[in-house]
Amino acid sequence: MERVLSIGERLQRLLEEAETESKRKIAEARRKADEMVARARDDAENRRIMAQRGDGIEDLIKTEEYKAKQEAARILEKYKERAEAVKNVPREKIEEAISFVLSEVLPK
Repeated sequence: MERVLSIGERLQRLLEEAETESKRKIAEARRKADEMVARARDDAENRRIMAQRGDGIEDLIKTEEYKAKQEAARILEKYKERAEAVKNVPREKIEEAISFVLSEVLPK
């Protein structure tokens, strides 16, 4: 009987420790989330103020232009790869595809 009570007490203690730990983790997660939201609000407010004053718009534009150029370069590279893949298609396959398309499109 004592053994059962001892196991029950240990289980109860483990359960309480797990509950305490989960509450601590939840509190930490809430604190981090609150900090992230506060930083995002501050950033948004700073951008709004800068936009209203006209300050920093050039920096924002330069940053976005840089991002757009990077994206354009990535897309261009992707399309060059695709163009090379098309160039490597055998002539017979291209002619076969053309014949198929023409046979489907043109009336008989």
